[in-house]
Amino acid sequence: MTMRVLHLTTEFPPVIYGGLGTAVGGWVTASARAGIEVAVQLVEGPLVLGEGATAYGSPPPRRGAVKAEVVVGDDGILFYTSSWEDAVEVGVRAIRSWRPDVVHLHTAMLWYLAEALQQRTGKPIVYHVHSVDRAEYELGHQPDPWLAHSQAQELAVRAADRLIALAQGEAELIERYYPEARNKVRVVGNGIEDTDDARATAFASHDSGAPLILYSGRLVERKGIRELLAALVEVLQVAPDSRAVLAGGPPSLSGHQVASQWLRPEHGPYAERIHFTGWLSPNGVSSWYRRADILVVPSRYEPFGMVVLEGMLYGLPIIAAAVGGPAEILDQGRTGLLFPPGDVQALSAALVRLLEDVNQRRQIGQAAAIEVRQKWLWKRKVIDMLNVYDELLLTVSRAA
Repeated sequence: MTMRVLHLTTEFPPVIYGGLGTAVGGWVTASARAGIEVAVQLVEGPLVLGEGATAYGSPPPRRGAVKAEVVVGDDGILFYTSSWEDAVEVGVRAIRSWRPDVVHLHTAMLWYLAEALQQRTGKPIVYHVHSVDRAEYELGHQPDPWLAHSQAQELAVRAADRLIALAQGEAELIERYYPEARNKVRVVGNGIEDTDDARATAFASHDSGAPLILYSGRLVERKGIRELLAALVEVLQVAPDSRAVLAGGPPSLSGHQVASQWLRPEHGPYAERIHFTGWLSPNGVSSWYRRADILVVPSRYEPFGMVVLEGMLYGLPIIAAAVGGPAEILDQGRTGLLFPPGDVQALSAALVRLLEDVNQRRQIGQAAAIEVRQKWLWKRKVIDMLNVYDELLLTVSRAA
């Protein structure tokens, strides 16, 4: 019998704000292509689909946001759209009419919804812990609001039937903070989809006369932005032909506005060589991967790092803080360079090392491009997730 899974999320490609939306889109699409029947309940987030999508109730605008409650998208994926207020009723209707085997929660912000569905329908809950909120605060030094979010996460961790950790280190963090959840944790890393564009870039020459350092992701404290900017003062002085691009930022702000929030007086002499893009669509981010020579991931805390897989796919040598996912994905010196988190001098030295050695850049980037295609494509990861679903349902049936 075909497995049916209902995913709960607040964002879905192409309208995403970070790794969460990218990962959810990847899991849903890859699962559908692997033969799993999937549906998505998208709460508040805008749903934008291609021209092939169909909606029940009214036709969606061409390439525009879909407003009908139930929509069939590409690969036969079923979408239920709702507001915060009507999410529970929409979810209950979806479960009673579509009858999924498992409800897959992707953010603790929606625990109120998952809990209601669990209580009213009895469906087992898999909670995908894309980030440990207490670690965001304690390891990543994110501001206090994360503590409020962690209360919802604590409830989700304790009541969900299975927990997905993105890396072994994340599993250990979950078990440290929530010892009672130890037996429910399963480790399943994210994956990535290969593309013609990425392949062509990965195996082409990266011999830019003015090497470009790329950061891609949210511009928040725990991502190590301050450490990166501090390192750039030295790096741009030592390597006068180099430049840096920071891709990302709140959708409401321009790149210039984002720059004004982060740059300090010491960056003045190099301001023209440090470019903030502001928020970009996935296609906009891809254009920078094609142009970049080095990808830097300086996070203080990084549960997985979809950006690491993206950089590898495009054949970029990656310099990353030795934390979480990056430390487990990258092989030091072969597929990337790792440095102690928060160590500005070590980050500077690694950047200068690769900026000055184009052959090493090429060797590391090529090794990364090969490895990501051998180990990290979605079709491999879906098998691991399907095993979690099967094991959970077997446990539920035995307890019945």
